[in-house]
Amino acid sequence: MRRPECGSEFIVLCLVLLLAVPVSHAVAQNVSIYAGESKTLYDSRYYPALFGEGVAPTFPTFDVKLGWTDYGSSPYAAICKHPERGIGFQIDGLSGIKAANGPGMGNIYSIYGYIDRPLIVIDDFSFGYSGEFGLGFMFSHRYDPVENPWNVVISTPVNAHISLGFQAQYAISPRFDAGIGFFFNHHSNGAVSFPNYGLNAFELALRLGMKSPKSEEEIHRETVDDGFKRSFSFGIQASGGIMSNEASYLRHLEEEGVWVNELYFKYAFEANAFYRYCRTHATGLGFDFFVTPFCDKIAENDGRGETYDPFSYGFSLQHELRYYNFSTVVGVGRYLHHHDGLARNKTFYQLVTVKYRFPQLGNMYTGIILKAHKFKAAECIQICVGKEF
Repeated sequence: MRRPECGSEFIVLCLVLLLAVPVSHAVAQNVSIYAGESKTLYDSRYYPALFGEGVAPTFPTFDVKLGWTDYGSSPYAAICKHPERGIGFQIDGLSGIKAANGPGMGNIYSIYGYIDRPLIVIDDFSFGYSGEFGLGFMFSHRYDPVENPWNVVISTPVNAHISLGFQAQYAISPRFDAGIGFFFNHHSNGAVSFPNYGLNAFELALRLGMKSPKSEEEIHRETVDDGFKRSFSFGIQASGGIMSNEASYLRHLEEEGVWVNELYFKYAFEANAFYRYCRTHATGLGFDFFVTPFCDKIAENDGRGETYDPFSYGFSLQHELRYYNFSTVVGVGRYLHHHDGLARNKTFYQLVTVKYRFPQLGNMYTGIILKAHKFKAAECIQICVGKEF
Protein backbone atom coordinates (compact mmCIF):
# COMPACT_ATOMS: atom_id res chain seq x y z
CA MET A 1 0.00 0.00 0.00
CA ARG A 2 1.46 3.33 -1.06
CA ARG A 3 0.94 6.29 1.23
CA PRO A 4 0.53 9.78 -0.24
CA GLU A 5 3.28 12.34 -0.39
CA CYS A 6 3.12 15.21 2.09
CA GLY A 7 2.74 18.71 0.66
CA SER A 8 4.04 20.64 3.65
CA GLU A 9 6.61 22.52 1.53
CA PHE A 10 3.70 24.31 -0.15
CA ILE A 11 2.12 25.29 3.20
CA VAL A 12 5.06 26.19 5.45
CA LEU A 13 5.62 29.51 3.64
CA CYS A 14 2.40 30.81 5.27
CA LEU A 15 4.16 30.77 8.64
CA VAL A 16 7.40 32.22 7.27
CA LEU A 17 5.62 35.10 5.54
CA LEU A 18 3.62 36.11 8.59
CA LEU A 19 6.71 36.22 10.76
CA ALA A 20 8.65 38.19 8.16
CA VAL A 21 7.03 41.55 9.04
CA PRO A 22 9.35 44.03 10.75
CA VAL A 23 9.96 43.35 14.45
CA SER A 24 12.44 46.11 15.21
CA HIS A 25 9.76 48.07 17.12
CA ALA A 26 7.94 45.06 18.55
CA VAL A 27 9.24 45.41 22.07
CA ALA A 28 6.24 44.51 24.23
CA GLN A 29 6.17 40.79 24.93
CA ASN A 30 2.76 39.24 25.59
CA VAL A 31 1.64 35.77 26.64
CA SER A 32 -1.99 34.66 26.29
CA ILE A 33 -3.83 31.40 26.95
CA TYR A 34 -7.09 30.32 25.33
CA ALA A 35 -9.30 27.43 26.43
CA GLY A 36 -12.55 26.63 24.66
CA GLU A 37 -14.73 24.25 22.73
CA SER A 38 -15.23 23.77 19.00
CA LYS A 39 -18.32 22.63 17.12
CA THR A 40 -17.75 20.86 13.81
CA LEU A 41 -19.77 21.87 10.77
CA TYR A 42 -22.04 18.99 9.79
CA ASP A 43 -21.47 17.61 6.28
CA SER A 44 -23.97 15.02 5.03
CA ARG A 45 -21.43 13.58 2.56
CA TYR A 46 -19.34 11.82 5.20
CA TYR A 47 -20.43 12.70 8.75
CA PRO A 48 -23.05 9.89 8.98
CA ALA A 49 -20.40 7.24 8.20
CA LEU A 50 -17.80 8.76 10.49
CA PHE A 51 -19.82 10.03 13.47
CA GLY A 52 -23.43 8.89 12.94
CA GLU A 53 -26.52 10.33 11.30
CA GLY A 54 -27.12 13.96 12.29
CA VAL A 55 -24.12 14.08 14.64
CA ALA A 56 -21.73 17.07 14.56
CA PRO A 57 -19.25 16.47 17.40
CA THR A 58 -17.75 19.06 19.73
CA PHE A 59 -14.20 18.89 21.06
CA PRO A 60 -11.98 20.93 23.44
CA THR A 61 -9.31 23.35 22.24
CA PHE A 62 -6.33 24.91 23.96
CA ASP A 63 -4.00 27.68 22.72
CA VAL A 64 -0.84 29.38 23.92
CA LYS A 65 0.33 32.55 22.14
CA LEU A 66 3.58 34.51 22.43
CA GLY A 67 3.27 37.92 20.79
CA TRP A 68 4.72 41.40 20.36
CA THR A 69 2.73 44.64 20.22
CA ASP A 70 3.66 47.16 17.53
CA TYR A 71 4.44 50.50 19.20
CA GLY A 72 6.62 51.65 16.31
CA SER A 73 6.65 55.06 14.63
CA SER A 74 5.24 53.75 11.34
CA PRO A 75 1.72 54.92 10.39
CA TYR A 76 0.74 51.24 10.29
CA ALA A 77 1.15 51.00 14.08
CA ALA A 78 -1.23 53.90 14.75
CA ILE A 79 -3.76 53.09 12.00
CA CYS A 80 -4.03 49.45 13.11
CA LYS A 81 -4.31 50.51 16.78
CA HIS A 82 -1.07 48.79 17.78
CA PRO A 83 -1.73 45.20 16.67
CA GLU A 84 -0.09 42.16 18.18
CA ARG A 85 1.67 39.54 16.07
CA GLY A 86 3.57 36.44 17.02
CA ILE A 87 3.54 32.66 17.14
CA GLY A 88 1.07 30.27 18.74
CA PHE A 89 0.46 26.61 19.51
CA GLN A 90 -2.99 24.99 19.49
CA ILE A 91 -4.33 21.56 20.46
CA ASP A 92 -7.61 20.33 18.97
CA GLY A 93 -8.75 17.48 21.21
CA LEU A 94 -10.31 15.27 18.53
CA SER A 95 -9.10 11.98 20.03
CA GLY A 96 -11.95 12.07 22.53
CA ILE A 97 -14.64 12.04 19.84
CA LYS A 98 -16.50 8.75 19.58
CA ALA A 99 -16.67 7.45 16.01
CA ALA A 100 -19.54 5.38 14.65
CA ASN A 101 -17.01 2.89 13.23
CA GLY A 102 -13.32 2.40 13.83
CA PRO A 103 -10.90 4.57 15.83
CA GLY A 104 -12.16 7.97 14.61
CA MET A 105 -9.64 10.81 14.60
CA GLY A 106 -6.52 11.83 16.50
CA ASN A 107 -5.62 15.17 18.06
CA ILE A 108 -4.38 17.99 15.82
CA TYR A 109 -1.34 19.95 17.08
CA SER A 110 -0.86 23.26 15.26
CA ILE A 111 1.91 25.85 15.19
CA TYR A 112 1.13 29.12 13.45
CA GLY A 113 1.85 32.79 13.00
CA TYR A 114 -0.90 35.21 13.92
CA ILE A 115 -1.95 38.85 13.99
CA ASP A 116 -4.52 40.30 16.40
CA ARG A 117 -5.76 43.72 15.31
CA PRO A 118 -8.03 45.90 17.48
CA LEU A 119 -10.92 47.63 15.73
CA ILE A 120 -12.43 49.40 18.75
CA VAL A 121 -10.47 50.56 21.82
CA ILE A 122 -12.37 52.29 24.64
CA ASP A 123 -10.36 52.75 27.82
CA ASP A 124 -9.61 49.21 29.08
CA PHE A 125 -11.94 47.48 26.58
CA SER A 126 -10.95 46.40 23.08
CA PHE A 127 -12.60 44.48 20.25
CA GLY A 128 -10.94 43.26 17.07
CA TYR A 129 -10.22 40.43 14.69
CA SER A 130 -7.61 37.70 14.57
CA GLY A 131 -5.97 35.74 11.73
CA GLU A 132 -3.80 32.61 12.02
CA PHE A 133 -1.81 30.77 9.33
CA GLY A 134 0.38 27.75 9.91
CA LEU A 135 0.67 23.99 10.06
CA GLY A 136 -1.40 21.33 11.81
CA PHE A 137 0.02 17.89 12.67
CA MET A 138 -1.99 14.70 13.21
CA PHE A 139 0.15 11.83 14.46
CA SER A 140 -2.49 9.12 14.87
CA HIS A 141 -5.84 7.86 13.56
CA ARG A 142 -5.46 9.38 10.09
CA TYR A 143 -7.26 7.86 7.14
CA ASP A 144 -6.26 4.32 6.23
CA PRO A 145 -8.26 2.23 3.72
CA VAL A 146 -7.99 -0.85 5.98
CA GLU A 147 -7.51 0.29 9.58
CA ASN A 148 -9.48 3.56 9.53
CA PRO A 149 -11.44 3.97 6.27
CA TRP A 150 -14.11 6.22 7.84
CA ASN A 151 -11.78 9.14 8.58
CA VAL A 152 -11.95 10.80 5.17
CA VAL A 153 -11.36 14.16 6.88
CA ILE A 154 -7.58 13.98 7.46
CA SER A 155 -5.27 11.75 5.41
CA THR A 156 -1.84 13.42 5.78
CA PRO A 157 0.29 14.00 8.89
CA VAL A 158 0.83 17.68 7.96
CA ASN A 159 -2.02 19.99 7.00
CA ALA A 160 -2.68 23.71 6.70
CA HIS A 161 -4.05 25.48 9.78
CA ILE A 162 -6.18 28.56 9.03
CA SER A 163 -8.21 30.48 11.59
CA LEU A 164 -10.19 33.73 11.37
CA GLY A 165 -12.24 35.25 14.16
CA PHE A 166 -13.23 38.08 16.46
CA GLN A 167 -12.35 38.64 20.10
CA ALA A 168 -13.10 41.06 22.91
CA GLN A 169 -10.96 41.65 25.96
CA TYR A 170 -10.86 43.80 29.07
CA ALA A 171 -7.76 44.90 30.98
CA ILE A 172 -8.39 43.86 34.55
CA SER A 173 -5.04 45.42 35.56
CA PRO A 174 -2.09 47.10 33.77
CA ARG A 175 -0.52 43.67 33.28
CA PHE A 176 -3.46 41.27 32.85
CA ASP A 177 -6.52 41.04 30.64
CA ALA A 178 -9.40 38.60 30.20
CA GLY A 179 -11.66 38.08 27.22
CA ILE A 180 -13.62 35.86 24.87
CA GLY A 181 -13.17 34.94 21.22
CA PHE A 182 -15.20 33.36 18.43
CA PHE A 183 -13.23 31.75 15.60
CA PHE A 184 -13.67 29.72 12.41
CA ASN A 185 -10.94 27.06 12.11
CA HIS A 186 -10.01 25.02 9.05
CA HIS A 187 -7.57 22.13 8.51
CA SER A 188 -6.84 20.49 5.16
CA ASN A 189 -3.94 19.58 2.88
CA GLY A 190 -5.16 21.60 -0.12
CA ALA A 191 -5.85 18.53 -2.30
CA VAL A 192 -2.23 17.38 -2.17
CA SER A 193 -3.61 14.01 -1.05
CA PHE A 194 -7.06 12.43 -1.01
CA PRO A 195 -9.31 11.89 0.85
CA ASN A 196 -9.33 15.56 1.83
CA TYR A 197 -12.73 16.76 3.01
CA GLY A 198 -10.99 18.84 5.68
CA LEU A 199 -12.08 19.82 9.17
CA ASN A 200 -14.23 22.94 9.61
CA ALA A 201 -15.32 24.08 13.06
CA PHE A 202 -16.50 27.11 15.02
CA GLU A 203 -14.64 27.73 18.28
CA LEU A 204 -15.73 29.67 21.36
CA ALA A 205 -12.83 30.30 23.74
CA LEU A 206 -12.00 32.20 26.93
CA ARG A 207 -8.75 34.17 27.08
CA LEU A 208 -6.36 35.18 29.83
CA GLY A 209 -3.44 37.40 28.83
CA MET A 210 -0.34 38.87 30.45
CA LYS A 211 1.45 41.88 28.96
CA SER A 212 4.78 43.51 29.74
CA PRO A 213 4.47 47.15 30.87
CA LYS A 214 4.66 49.94 28.25
CA SER A 215 7.32 52.59 28.62
CA GLU A 216 6.59 56.31 28.32
CA GLU A 217 8.70 56.37 25.15
CA GLU A 218 6.48 53.75 23.55
CA ILE A 219 3.24 55.45 24.58
CA HIS A 220 4.26 58.88 23.25
CA ARG A 221 6.29 57.83 20.19
CA GLU A 222 5.64 60.26 17.33
CA THR A 223 4.28 58.82 14.09
CA VAL A 224 6.47 59.42 11.04
CA ASP A 225 4.62 60.27 7.81
CA ASP A 226 5.59 57.93 4.96
CA GLY A 227 4.12 60.13 2.20
CA PHE A 228 1.20 57.87 1.30
CA LYS A 229 -1.10 59.00 -1.53
CA ARG A 230 -4.21 57.33 -2.89
CA SER A 231 -3.48 55.66 -6.21
CA PHE A 232 -4.16 52.84 -8.62
CA SER A 233 -1.77 49.91 -8.83
CA PHE A 234 -1.47 47.08 -11.31
CA GLY A 235 0.05 43.65 -10.94
CA ILE A 236 0.88 40.39 -12.66
CA GLN A 237 1.60 37.06 -11.01
CA ALA A 238 2.28 33.44 -11.83
CA SER A 239 1.74 30.51 -9.49
CA GLY A 240 2.16 26.77 -9.45
CA GLY A 241 1.81 23.78 -7.17
CA ILE A 242 1.15 20.08 -6.99
CA MET A 243 -2.16 18.37 -6.39
CA SER A 244 -3.55 14.87 -6.49
CA ASN A 245 -5.97 13.42 -9.04
CA GLU A 246 -9.09 12.53 -7.05
CA ALA A 247 -10.58 10.55 -9.93
CA SER A 248 -7.48 8.33 -10.00
CA TYR A 249 -7.53 7.91 -6.22
CA LEU A 250 -11.21 6.83 -6.25
CA ARG A 251 -10.64 4.40 -9.14
CA HIS A 252 -7.69 2.67 -7.45
CA LEU A 253 -9.64 2.47 -4.19
CA GLU A 254 -12.73 0.99 -5.84
CA GLU A 255 -11.02 -1.46 -8.19
CA GLU A 256 -7.91 -2.48 -6.24
CA GLY A 257 -8.59 -1.44 -2.64
CA VAL A 258 -5.28 0.45 -2.46
CA TRP A 259 -4.56 4.02 -1.43
CA VAL A 260 -2.77 5.74 -4.33
CA ASN A 261 -2.35 9.48 -4.90
CA GLU A 262 -0.78 10.45 -8.21
CA LEU A 263 0.62 13.98 -8.04
CA TYR A 264 0.51 16.49 -10.91
CA PHE A 265 1.43 20.13 -11.44
CA LYS A 266 -1.20 22.84 -11.77
CA TYR A 267 -0.59 26.46 -12.75
CA ALA A 268 -2.34 29.83 -12.66
CA PHE A 269 -1.71 33.34 -13.95
CA GLU A 270 -3.32 36.63 -12.96
CA ALA A 271 -3.41 40.26 -14.03
CA ASN A 272 -5.03 42.67 -11.55
CA ALA A 273 -5.81 46.31 -10.88
CA PHE A 274 -6.33 47.76 -7.39
CA TYR A 275 -7.30 51.15 -6.01
CA ARG A 276 -5.47 51.82 -2.74
CA TYR A 277 -7.56 54.28 -0.78
CA CYS A 278 -5.56 53.97 2.45
CA ARG A 279 -2.34 52.36 3.61
CA THR A 280 -4.03 49.22 4.87
CA HIS A 281 -6.84 48.64 2.35
CA ALA A 282 -7.19 48.28 -1.41
CA THR A 283 -9.97 46.87 -3.60
CA GLY A 284 -9.77 45.72 -7.20
CA LEU A 285 -10.40 43.22 -9.96
CA GLY A 286 -8.35 40.28 -11.20
CA PHE A 287 -8.40 38.31 -14.43
CA ASP A 288 -7.53 34.71 -13.52
CA PHE A 289 -6.25 32.09 -15.95
CA PHE A 290 -5.96 28.49 -14.69
CA VAL A 291 -4.09 25.60 -16.34
CA THR A 292 -4.81 21.94 -15.48
CA PRO A 293 -2.34 19.93 -17.62
CA PHE A 294 -3.56 16.56 -16.30
CA CYS A 295 -7.22 16.94 -17.28
CA ASP A 296 -6.85 14.04 -19.73
CA LYS A 297 -5.88 11.83 -16.76
CA ILE A 298 -9.04 12.95 -14.98
CA ALA A 299 -11.13 11.95 -17.98
CA GLU A 300 -9.32 8.62 -18.17
CA ASN A 301 -10.19 7.74 -14.56
CA ASP A 302 -13.59 9.27 -13.79
CA GLY A 303 -15.52 7.07 -16.25
CA ARG A 304 -17.78 9.87 -17.49
CA GLY A 305 -16.66 9.64 -21.09
CA GLU A 306 -16.12 13.41 -21.35
CA THR A 307 -13.30 15.43 -22.88
CA TYR A 308 -11.99 18.14 -20.57
CA ASP A 309 -10.32 21.44 -21.38
CA PRO A 310 -7.06 22.23 -19.53
CA PHE A 311 -7.70 26.00 -19.69
CA SER A 312 -10.13 27.88 -17.42
CA TYR A 313 -10.51 31.59 -16.80
CA GLY A 314 -12.64 34.09 -14.93
CA PHE A 315 -12.86 37.46 -13.18
CA SER A 316 -12.55 37.98 -9.41
CA LEU A 317 -13.43 40.82 -7.05
CA GLN A 318 -10.58 41.14 -4.55
CA HIS A 319 -9.80 43.01 -1.35
CA GLU A 320 -6.35 43.44 0.16
CA LEU A 321 -5.44 44.06 3.80
CA ARG A 322 -1.84 45.28 4.10
CA TYR A 323 0.39 45.55 7.15
CA TYR A 324 3.85 46.89 6.30
CA ASN A 325 4.93 44.66 3.38
CA PHE A 326 2.75 41.74 4.44
CA SER A 327 -0.64 41.35 2.71
CA THR A 328 -3.66 39.08 2.78
CA VAL A 329 -5.88 39.19 -0.32
CA VAL A 330 -9.31 37.57 -0.41
CA GLY A 331 -11.28 37.23 -3.63
CA VAL A 332 -14.51 35.80 -5.01
CA GLY A 333 -14.46 34.96 -8.71
CA ARG A 334 -16.83 33.85 -11.43
CA TYR A 335 -15.77 31.47 -14.14
CA LEU A 336 -16.21 32.61 -17.72
CA HIS A 337 -15.04 29.21 -18.94
CA HIS A 338 -14.45 26.11 -16.83
CA HIS A 339 -14.48 22.45 -17.84
CA ASP A 340 -11.28 20.87 -16.50
CA GLY A 341 -12.97 18.04 -14.57
CA LEU A 342 -11.80 19.21 -11.14
CA ALA A 343 -14.92 20.97 -9.90
CA ARG A 344 -17.93 20.06 -11.99
CA ASN A 345 -20.85 22.48 -12.31
CA LYS A 346 -19.12 25.17 -10.26
CA THR A 347 -19.81 28.80 -11.22
CA PHE A 348 -17.88 30.63 -8.50
CA TYR A 349 -14.44 30.17 -6.92
CA GLN A 350 -12.66 31.71 -3.93
CA LEU A 351 -9.04 32.81 -3.56
CA VAL A 352 -7.01 33.58 -0.44
CA THR A 353 -3.48 34.89 -0.99
CA VAL A 354 -0.88 35.42 1.73
CA LYS A 355 2.11 37.33 0.38
CA TYR A 356 5.18 39.38 1.25
CA ARG A 357 6.33 42.32 -0.88
CA PHE A 358 9.99 43.35 -1.46
CA PRO A 359 10.17 47.12 -2.18
CA GLN A 360 13.92 46.90 -2.69
CA LEU A 361 13.29 44.49 -5.59
CA GLY A 362 10.92 46.75 -7.48
CA ASN A 363 7.84 45.65 -5.50
CA MET A 364 8.25 42.00 -6.41
CA TYR A 365 6.38 39.66 -4.06
CA THR A 366 6.04 36.00 -3.23
CA GLY A 367 3.41 34.08 -1.32
CA ILE A 368 0.88 31.28 -1.17
CA ILE A 369 -2.53 31.03 -2.84
CA LEU A 370 -5.38 28.81 -1.68
CA LYS A 371 -8.13 28.26 -4.25
CA ALA A 372 -11.46 26.81 -3.07
CA HIS A 373 -15.11 26.27 -3.99
CA LYS A 374 -18.21 26.78 -1.83
CA PHE A 375 -15.98 28.53 0.74
CA LYS A 376 -14.87 25.16 2.18
CA ALA A 377 -13.63 22.70 -0.46
CA ALA A 378 -9.97 23.44 -1.26
CA GLU A 379 -8.98 22.79 -4.87
CA CYS A 380 -5.24 23.46 -4.60
CA ILE A 381 -2.46 25.34 -2.84
CA GLN A 382 0.17 27.10 -4.96
CA ILE A 383 3.28 29.23 -4.52
CA CYS A 384 3.07 32.55 -6.34
CA VAL A 385 5.55 35.15 -7.61
CA GLY A 386 4.39 38.55 -8.83
CA LYS A 387 5.15 42.23 -9.35
CA GLU A 388 3.25 45.43 -8.56
CA PHE A 389 3.47 48.44 -10.85
